[in-house]
Amino acid sequence: MNTEMREKLRVASLLAMNAGFMDAFSFFHFDGRFIGMQTGNMIQAAVYLAKGNFVRVADFIIPVLFFSCGVIFKNIYSYYLRKKNKPDTIYLLLLQWTGVTVFTLLYATILKLPVSIFVGFLSFFMAIQHDTFSKTRGLPYGSIMMTGNLKSTMVNLTNYALTHEQRYLQNFRVFASLVGAFFLGTILGTYSADIFGNWTLLVSSTFLIIVYFMLRFEREEKI
Repeated sequence: MNTEMREKLRVASLLAMNAGFMDAFSFFHFDGRFIGMQTGNMIQAAVYLAKGNFVRVADFIIPVLFFSCGVIFKNIYSYYLRKKNKPDTIYLLLLQWTGVTVFTLLYATILKLPVSIFVGFLSFFMAIQHDTFSKTRGLPYGSIMMTGNLKSTMVNLTNYALTHEQRYLQNFRVFASLVGAFFLGTILGTYSADIFGNWTLLVSSTFLIIVYFMLRFEREEKI
């Protein structure tokens, strides 16, 4: 997989939208748990630990553990794919799409896992996205958490105001686009959860398969 294609802004924006969508769904549908934003899960786990509510600690720490395992798995699998001279991005994205789709279908039909375990499996696959897509247009960014992107947005805006250098304006537009895409995904995830219930994350599967086909078939053209 050509690095230039993987780093296109349209790819990064769709992935940011997917992250906002999934976290909005899980937050409202699964009692405050996050699929991607593990900082939120860790904060709530620590709060409940301080209150002595160990059942609720487990509810929030389980997704964190699954996410950590996802990072480990991604690095091992990427190493294996690179040794075989295979495009790791395509395989990893297809794996994420398969995981999200299969577990959503099973959860909505026959497999009634405990909520924290279900969110945990989704966090496992979200870790793959986070660790696979980390640059856009040569700039480091977060594909599932927006704090760093928001900071980069304002830093580049400030630098442009001070220096009037066009590169800072271009960088501002990139990061602002990512923050906006995440925000839009959050709105869509909130509305979709009310409409589709347990089937909602099939919309996330749609985002991922679109990115997959973009990476798989698009020509190397600059945006």
